[in-house]
Amino acid sequence: MNRLFYLALFLLTLFSLYFSSSLVRLGEVNLFNDVARDFLLLQELDEKKVVLIGPRSNTNGLFHGPLWTYMNYPAYLIGNGNPVVVAWFWVILGGFFVLSSFYMVKKMFGVLPAFTYIALTSIQMAPHINGIFHAEATFFFIPMLFFTICMYMQSKKKLYLALHFLALSMLIQLEVGVGIQFLMLSTALVIWFIYRYKLWKHILVFSLIPIFLSNLIIFDLRNNLRMAKAIFSTGGTLQFFVPFGSWIENRVNNTVSLQLFNGRENNIFIYIVFAVVIVATILLIKNKNKYRYIYFLFAFYYFGYMILSFFNKGTILFHYVYLLIPLTSLWLVSFLATKYRIIFLPLIVVVVYLSFIFSTGYIASRRSFIGTSYNSWISLSNVAKSVIDWQKEEEFGYFVFAPDAFAYQPRYAMIYHFKKADAKAFEYTKKPITYIIAAPPPGDDPYMTHVWWRKTPLRISSEPAKVKKFPSGFTIEKLNLSLDEQRIPHDKNVELRIHFR
Repeated sequence: MNRLFYLALFLLTLFSLYFSSSLVRLGEVNLFNDVARDFLLLQELDEKKVVLIGPRSNTNGLFHGPLWTYMNYPAYLIGNGNPVVVAWFWVILGGFFVLSSFYMVKKMFGVLPAFTYIALTSIQMAPHINGIFHAEATFFFIPMLFFTICMYMQSKKKLYLALHFLALSMLIQLEVGVGIQFLMLSTALVIWFIYRYKLWKHILVFSLIPIFLSNLIIFDLRNNLRMAKAIFSTGGTLQFFVPFGSWIENRVNNTVSLQLFNGRENNIFIYIVFAVVIVATILLIKNKNKYRYIYFLFAFYYFGYMILSFFNKGTILFHYVYLLIPLTSLWLVSFLATKYRIIFLPLIVVVVYLSFIFSTGYIASRRSFIGTSYNSWISLSNVAKSVIDWQKEEEFGYFVFAPDAFAYQPRYAMIYHFKKADAKAFEYTKKPITYIIAAPPPGDDPYMTHVWWRKTPLRISSEPAKVKKFPSGFTIEKLNLSLDEQRIPHDKNVELRIHFR
């Protein structure tokens, strides 16, 4: 009977991994702004070969590390910059996450929790696989972070502490803010542990952290400590960016949900799961269960992380808590290895069912995304291919417009396809034939179009000779410019670059 149950969980895991590849199997990628920006960073890495920083953070002067860029770079090279190839790498990364997680959970809690864990987490990550950016990639490294600290406290071996610091450094490289929060928690915990058991030589292992973060340190030393200053200024304001009541409600909801729910479930069930988890955790610690130190770590990292989030005076964004899903899922399934198995099994079945319904429904709904969405790689490719078909082998200039002023998605699509086709394309250059590739205006401001932009900062007064509109809302304008019009300089502020490069 156990084997059949394990087989069912394994098949559910395989189905989830297969289902997560639904869009990429059709040649589609969700190239939203953060993902498109990451591809521009990959292009930069391909040119420079060595970079010290990754994308900028929401805090002025603070940057994430380049780890995610380097992780994607082999797939980027194999695909010659094709996002579809890189998206297949994300699917493979999801598979590796499942395999490594199974090993770690099995070592901690046994076979049943391990199979249940990979089934649950593979379902939860399925909707996100088609468009992963650096902050969401932290999801893959949380099991390593938790496993290594558990093994260190169990064995007191320096190797596990070193691997734990490696996992912490990887989180900082991927998402500097959340990584620093986990670093603060682990530093306090490890120092207490070293003091309690008189493991004084283990303090030397802390020297690995500046080595693992040497790229960020070198960058900061070369740039007047701008990142260090930004870190110390973060959280210093007492001003709330949302009403205080909404801020408290947001923190409570995020904490109670354990990140296991998608907001459509009955609130009573959410509170029941939270209450049962907390009560069972307290009882196992109080009764000195053999896993009591692990349950202490569950509570310490989860609640410690949520408490530190109070420094953020705004609403908690999704990617800020997405990385907690592997931790809280493990917390939930771990009870299958305890005497409370009979209580938690039906709760876990319901959570798995609700997660499955949400994930499959979400992915199925994304079918309408293909070729029609602003962020659809297929729709962006169609725009670029239309320009190539119009131009044949003639040279042309082009400008890309987007209301958000960054235009990461259309910029990368044009750069990739024009290069692939060996088109004689010149970005930010006026030629006898010049194109405006314009993204649609935002839904709440239909007047924020490219027309004023073409006439004022680009200083092009000619009307387009040819116009084509696409289902995604993009517009191509083909302009025939005289020599005098080509000589009129455009405003250099329209030239979009990756910040601080």
